[in-house]
Amino acid sequence: MARSDWRRPELEPLDPSLRRIRMTVSYHGSHYSGWQKQQNSVAVAQIIEEKVKEMIGEDIEIVGSGRTDSGVHALGQVCHMDISNQKVKAEKFALALNRLLPPDIRILESSEVDGTFHARFTTMARMYRYYFKQELDMTAFDDQLVAKVKQFPSLELLNGYAAVLRGTHEFSTYTASGDICPSRWRDIYESYWALETDRYGKPLLTYTICGNAFLYRMVRSLVGSMMEFAQKGVSIEEFADILASKDRNRAGRTAQACGLYLYRISYDEEEYAWFEEKEHE
Repeated sequence: MARSDWRRPELEPLDPSLRRIRMTVSYHGSHYSGWQKQQNSVAVAQIIEEKVKEMIGEDIEIVGSGRTDSGVHALGQVCHMDISNQKVKAEKFALALNRLLPPDIRILESSEVDGTFHARFTTMARMYRYYFKQELDMTAFDDQLVAKVKQFPSLELLNGYAAVLRGTHEFSTYTASGDICPSRWRDIYESYWALETDRYGKPLLTYTICGNAFLYRMVRSLVGSMMEFAQKGVSIEEFADILASKDRNRAGRTAQACGLYLYRISYDEEEYAWFEEKEHE
C-alpha cells in the first residue's frame, strides 16, 4: 500500500517546556508480560517509567515503536519520553538508567530529538527475527531464548514460502482473533530463512521479516505455519493459496514466543523507498 494510506495521525507539537528523549531498549521478554503496561502484570515500559521517576522525580509516559507480546524479546525496541528536566544530558540517560534497571532490561543508547520524531508514528519499518535450534544442539544457555525443534525442515521450501510473503498482502489468515486493526493489509519488504551458527558453533535456523507494520501475533503465526507446512511438504502454490484465502482456519500452529525478537526499527524514509516505487509505479 502507498505510505499515504498508512492512516497515521498528525504529530502534535512538542510543548516548549519539554524535552523529548529517544532510547533504544533491549530486554528479555520471558520475564515480562510484554512491552505495554497492563493491570495485574509487570511490563517492560512500566519498569522503565518507574526507574525514570526514581532518577529525575517525574511521572512520565514511555511511548514505544510498537508492542511485543508476553515472552517476546527485543534487541532494538525504540521508545521516547517527554520530560521537563533540563539538567541531565540526553546521552547520560542510558548509563544512569542501566544502573537502576534490572539486568534483563538494558538501554542501549539515548539521545535528544525534536517534535518531528515519534517512536511509533514516524516508524518506517520494523524488523523481527526468529531463532530455532535442533533439540540435540540446545545448550543450557538457550532456555527461553531459542525455540526447539527435532530437526530442521527443507530450507529451500521455507524460502519458497518466504518469497510469497514479500510485497503487499492481506494477512487475515495469519492474524490472531484478538487483533483490532481496521485494515489487515501490510507491506513486507524482506522475508527470508537462513542457516546460521550460534556463538557456541551450533546450527541456528533463522527467519527474518521486515515490513511497515504487523498484526497481532502475525509473525509467530507465519513462522509456526511455515515450519509445520514445510515438515508436511505443503507446496509453495498451496501456501500462496492459504494466504490469499483470508481464512484463519487454514493457518498452521503459532510459534512459541521465546524464539521471537524485535530486532530493529527503521526511521529512515529512504531505506525502503524502493518498495514504494516498485509496488506503486
